[in-house]
Amino acid sequence: MAGITSLLFIISIVMLFGGGNYFLAAQRAGVYPPRRVLQQRAVAIGGAGGVMFLLAILVTWAV
Repeated sequence: MAGITSLLFIISIVMLFGGGNYFLAAQRAGVYPPRRVLQQRAVAIGGAGGVMFLLAILVTWAV
């Protein structure tokens, strides 16, 4: 069970960093794809990372 918890934490951290990366890319001038697309990706990946983080916390408490 510790392996599953560690994997969930690692996936959530990677997804949160990915969302942050898209958010920072959307702040730069002259980016492609358009800002709206980058912002949507940032919200989607960051939200999924947050959900995975909460799931990892729940799995940690369940053990």
